[in-house]
Amino acid sequence: MNVRCLTAATPIDADSSLSAVAAELVEAACLARDGDCIAAQAHIAHALALIDGQLSAIPAAVRGAGRGVRQIVRGGLASWQARRVTAYINSHLGDRVRVEDLAALLGLSAGHFCRAFKATFGVSAHDYLTRRRIEMAQGLMLTTCDPLGAIALSCGMSDQSHFSRWFRRIVGETPYQWRRARQATLKDRATELACAQV
Repeated sequence: MNVRCLTAATPIDADSSLSAVAAELVEAACLARDGDCIAAQAHIAHALALIDGQLSAIPAAVRGAGRGVRQIVRGGLASWQARRVTAYINSHLGDRVRVEDLAALLGLSAGHFCRAFKATFGVSAHDYLTRRRIEMAQGLMLTTCDPLGAIALSCGMSDQSHFSRWFRRIVGETPYQWRRARQATLKDRATELACAQV
């Protein structure tokens, strides 16, 4: 049973971006409930950055508080290059994405691209891509009832164990545990809202 809230006409990249925003906000709510306000603020800042189109692997609150100040990174990618590469990554999350393809997209050598990417985003291209895939998977886990194996394949992971290993490294808990805790929170919140309307 598919419980997506979005219509079938919604583009894939918009769907995954909305799913990532939803995942960040649910994670922030869970952290706030547990009393970790700093981490909750970082997740909210990351959700706002995703809404603004700043698709970064590191939450904005962690990178720095200067939201309105534009930082120039020496040796990094130009802003148009960063936008082009993030758009390409977001539209190909379910596909195989190679560093050579990303470098060719910008007309750079693979080595120069890797250095410039890391200078711009603070993480390697592989780490950025993996984190974006995990964000997409978190959104799918919250909005669909698909099994974890199907979600892993749709996010570009080779199989469920590969997905689970990377998910645990990045998030800190297994996909099953994460999904179960968030779905219980969502159900509790829906019950509270239903009771409040009566």
